[in-house]
Amino acid sequence: MATAVVPHALKHVFNQRRPDRLTILGHLHGVPISGRPNDAFPSGHAMHMGALASAASSFDRPYRELTWTAAVGISLTRIYVLAHWTSDVVAGFASGYLIDRLLRRWTGYGKGTTTP
Repeated sequence: MATAVVPHALKHVFNQRRPDRLTILGHLHGVPISGRPNDAFPSGHAMHMGALASAASSFDRPYRELTWTAAVGISLTRIYVLAHWTSDVVAGFASGYLIDRLLRRWTGYGKGTTTP
């Protein structure tokens, strides 16, 4: 729930224009509309993926690596389709990771779990 609320709150604080609105030749490989034009920072999709990747850190190795790969890959698609700048995605992913780590202290998730 936190990674659903935080990006919307931050989008009210930061006024960053999306890259898909700045293309001169049209939308060559981007999405035609990807939300409000000035709501680029941070990427909510990447924030969800950062939290998922953080939670997956307590999985067994093959599942942890698969989840991390998928989370990073999905986050990178936000740059590829011109929905976000690289900084939006990196900040979103890192914020999601940190939110999960902070909430672990409150929820106790991952305690007693060892990862090889």
